[in-house]
Amino acid sequence: MKPDIYPRDNYEVLGRYLPDRSPIAADLGDNRNLWGAHPAALAVMAEAGTAVASEYPDSYADELATAVAAKFGTSPYNVTTGAGGTGVLDAVMRAVAPTRMRFMDPGWPAAGMLARMNGHDPVPVEWEDALDDPIRFAGSRPGIVYIANPGNPTAEAIPDDWIRAVYEHAEAVGSVLILDEAYGEYHRCREDLTPFEMALEGKRTLCVKTLSKAYGLAGMRAGYGVGSESLVLEVDKARGPFVVSGVTSTAAAAAVASDSPWLDDTIAETKVNRERLMDCLSRRGYRVPVSAANFVFILRPDDRLEPETRQLESYGVRVRPFTGTTAHGSGLRATVAPWDKMQRLLDGLDMVAARTV
Repeated sequence: MKPDIYPRDNYEVLGRYLPDRSPIAADLGDNRNLWGAHPAALAVMAEAGTAVASEYPDSYADELATAVAAKFGTSPYNVTTGAGGTGVLDAVMRAVAPTRMRFMDPGWPAAGMLARMNGHDPVPVEWEDALDDPIRFAGSRPGIVYIANPGNPTAEAIPDDWIRAVYEHAEAVGSVLILDEAYGEYHRCREDLTPFEMALEGKRTLCVKTLSKAYGLAGMRAGYGVGSESLVLEVDKARGPFVVSGVTSTAAAAAVASDSPWLDDTIAETKVNRERLMDCLSRRGYRVPVSAANFVFILRPDDRLEPETRQLESYGVRVRPFTGTTAHGSGLRATVAPWDKMQRLLDGLDMVAARTV
């Protein structure tokens, strides 16, 4: 009997990724910048003409790669690009022969999905166990090691000395290390380029960035990765040409190169509202890990996740429920937004607590 090549066995546990996009008063479910999109990118989009629609874009988004290289003082050959950070992650995982991918749990669910899509075996390591021993977390055999900092969904920051220990060990054993800085702007000052510097020092480390979050360009699908020229070449081979549209490359490059205060201003307001929201939640008796991102994670029992999500939805507030393998990983994730939406979240939670919704 011939083996059946279709469908793939390891796809059985996967499904379509279908977040709710229906209209609602306060959509706090997907961690976009709810202050809008970067004005430099909007200006490029407004001026786009026929050519950007009818002509093929640069094969590897040269404008975006050049702008990113200038930002980090390196060569465009150290920069790969993709359809958001997810596209870059997909390409780097495709560039690696089937292996294991170690990641922290709780963690971004799509990371495991991307690993499985590309023939890898996702290996979750409980968050506290990982932090206790970075070498054991990274593993003794070559594989993929994935670190998102801050973490998702908990929004907790990971110490740089721990990341460096993982980095040095991963490079030494021949692993490919992925440093996902999707929410880095909400954790690091503009001058702190530590994870990108590690990636440029190493041979098998890629620091991945999306413009979907702080830059507000989720709909344009722009992301990039920074690493050694040899690693970037292999990722580009796996990525393929024409993945990033011409207008996206130009608009994202304009946003990255912009000296507008918009980015700093929205990040600053996000941080103010984040601290205020955490304080309000704590005073209401909710347990909330200290957030270093543009969202908060409200720890809740598993049996309350779905009912409270539905009740908040009925009040016009959308959050994302997460069920984890430990109590630390179960809760409601809510994006930080302008304060009127934060007040609506708090009012909704008050009504849920009073069982009036």
